[in-house]
Amino acid sequence: MTPIFEKTLLIATIGMAGIFLFMAVFYLLIRALDKLMPFQEKKPAEKWSEETATEKEEEEP
Repeated sequence: MTPIFEKTLLIATIGMAGIFLFMAVFYLLIRALDKLMPFQEKKPAEKWSEETATEKEEEEP
């Protein structure tokens, strides 16, 4: 093999390893954020407050 071709393979290998390393770190970061702040589906506050307000008004008189 020529020295230029060997140098090119080395650069390509380092580049591919860097991409896979970045993807692994990014994946682990996403997993950690998902564990720290899990998604919780909530009822909209406006709708909930309107429903409870009408229920309280009906019960009071």
